[in-house]
Amino acid sequence: MPKLTIDGRAIEVPSGTNLIEAARAAGVAIPYFCYHPYLSVVGQCRICLVEIEGQPRLAIACATPAADGMVVRSETSQRVRDARQAVMEFLLANHPLDCPVCDQAGECLLQDHSFDQGMDTTHMVETRRTFPSLERRRIGPHIVQNQNRCIHCSRCIRFTQEISETSQLSYKARGNRAFIDTFDGRPFDDPMSGCAADVCPVGALTVKEFRFRKRTWKLRSAPSVCPGCSLGCNLWIDHHEKVVYRLTPRENAAINATWICDHGRFLAEGLNRQEILQPQHRIDGHLEDVPWAEALRGLGQALQTARNFRVVASANLSNEELYLAKRLFSVARRAEIVVPVLTGEPRRIKNGASAWLVSQDAHPNAAGARRLGLRVVDQKALVRFLYGAADLTVILDAGAHPFLETEEVLQLLRVGQTVVFARLDNPVTRLATWLLPTPSLACNTGSFTSSTGGVQRFAPAFAPPGGARPLWLTLVALARELGVQEIDLPSPSAVFGHLAEHEKGFAGLGWTGLAGLTDAAYRERHHVG
Repeated sequence: MPKLTIDGRAIEVPSGTNLIEAARAAGVAIPYFCYHPYLSVVGQCRICLVEIEGQPRLAIACATPAADGMVVRSETSQRVRDARQAVMEFLLANHPLDCPVCDQAGECLLQDHSFDQGMDTTHMVETRRTFPSLERRRIGPHIVQNQNRCIHCSRCIRFTQEISETSQLSYKARGNRAFIDTFDGRPFDDPMSGCAADVCPVGALTVKEFRFRKRTWKLRSAPSVCPGCSLGCNLWIDHHEKVVYRLTPRENAAINATWICDHGRFLAEGLNRQEILQPQHRIDGHLEDVPWAEALRGLGQALQTARNFRVVASANLSNEELYLAKRLFSVARRAEIVVPVLTGEPRRIKNGASAWLVSQDAHPNAAGARRLGLRVVDQKALVRFLYGAADLTVILDAGAHPFLETEEVLQLLRVGQTVVFARLDNPVTRLATWLLPTPSLACNTGSFTSSTGGVQRFAPAFAPPGGARPLWLTLVALARELGVQEIDLPSPSAVFGHLAEHEKGFAGLGWTGLAGLTDAAYRERHHVG
C-alpha cells in the first residue's frame, strides 16, 4: 500500500487508488466535474489539476494513481490555484447566468467550484454560445435538457454506455457546437434515465417530476431502502414539511453503487398518499372513527373470542413487523399465517463491481419472510388458504396484494369478521370490521432483507399523518392487550434484538451496523454539490 503526502497530510491508501480518492481519505477535497467513482476516467474537465513534487507539469488527479513517497500539493500550490481559475473561466465562458432559476441550484458542482476556485472577473467579452432549440427540451419521458448549461463532462454518455448499457446518449456535432442527444434521435427511455440527471454536475439534464417543485436547500433526507422490488437498493427520501418530493440513490457498493432504476425512483409520490387517518369500526353496517384505545380493546376482545382465525401478512412489512406478527399470531395464538408474494416485472441494477443484480420479486422483504420461516404463497395458494374455516381474518397490509381485490377473494373475506391494516382505501378496506391506519415507508423504521441476503435498516423521514401508526407499534400494543409479555418491546431496535436472539437466520446480527451502517450514518444529509 503506497504511502504519500497530500497538502502536508500523510496517508496510506490501497494500490491503484487515484489522487482524488487518496485526497478524500486524507480530508482534502480536490474539485472535479467529469470524474465519477463508478465511471471510467476520461480526464476531460481538467479542474482536478495538482502539483506533484519532482514533475515539471501539473497532473490531473483523476488519472494519476497514488505512488509510494509521492508528495502532492493541491490547495497549498499557487500554480494549482491559478490553473484551476483558468479552467473555471473557460467553463464559464459560455455558461448562462441563470443560477436563480436553475433547478440544479443548491447541488451544482459548477456553483460550488466557481465559489471556491473561480474569479470575480472574466476576460470573456464575446457573445455567449447558445442552443435555442435545445433549451427546456424533453429528450425522454422523465428527462429535460437545457443544453446551454452543459459543460461536456460526458458523465451522462458514459453512464448509458457503461452502467445501463443502452448507449442511448452521445455527442453530436463537433467543437464549439457539440451537444448531447440520443444516438438515433429517439426518446431517451433508458430504464435508469433518472441516473443520467443524477450524474450531471450542472443543470443540463434534470428530472421532469422534480423540476421546479422544491429548492434543494429546503429538503431534508432520511436514509431508506427502495420498496420497489427485493434487490434492496439504498436511497434517500428527500422531504420537506411532511411531503416526499423525490427518491435519490444512496451509495452502497455491494448492491446499487449510486444508481436506482426509474421504477423505484418514481415511487416517491405514492409515499405521500394517506387516505385512512383514524381507526374505524363497523357499526350498523357503516365504518365509524373510534379512538385508538377503544380500537385496541375491541381488537383484543375479537382475537380472544375467535375460535379460529387466520392472518394474511405481507412481504412489504419490515423484518420486525413480520417477526412480531409471527410471535403474536402464529406462536402465541396458534393462528395460521401466510405471506402472499407477487411476481413482478424483472428489475435489475448494477453494483459497484459492475455486476448485474436481478429480481422478479415485487416486494422488498420476501427474503425476510422466508428467513423467518413464514409460509410464502402465490395467488392460487392464497385462495386455497382463505377457503379454510375461520371466523376472523387479519390482513396486515391490504394494499400490498392486487389479487386480494379479486371478486373470488372478496367473497371469501365477507365470511366472519375482518381486521384490516391499510393506508389507502380499496375494496378490502370497505369490507373491514376493524380498520387500522398504517403509514407509508416514509414514516416507518425497521429493516428489510434483500434478495442478495443483506439485512438493511431504513429510517423515518417524518411522523405519520393523522392517527396512523406504524404496524410494529400496533402489534406491540396488541401483545400488551393480549398479555403476550415477551414482545412488549419499546422500539424496532429492541424488536430486532429479540428477533436475532430467537431466529437462526438472523443470529449474530445487531441493530447498530446493519449492512455496514452505523447510527452516525443515520443523520440527515445536506444538499450540497
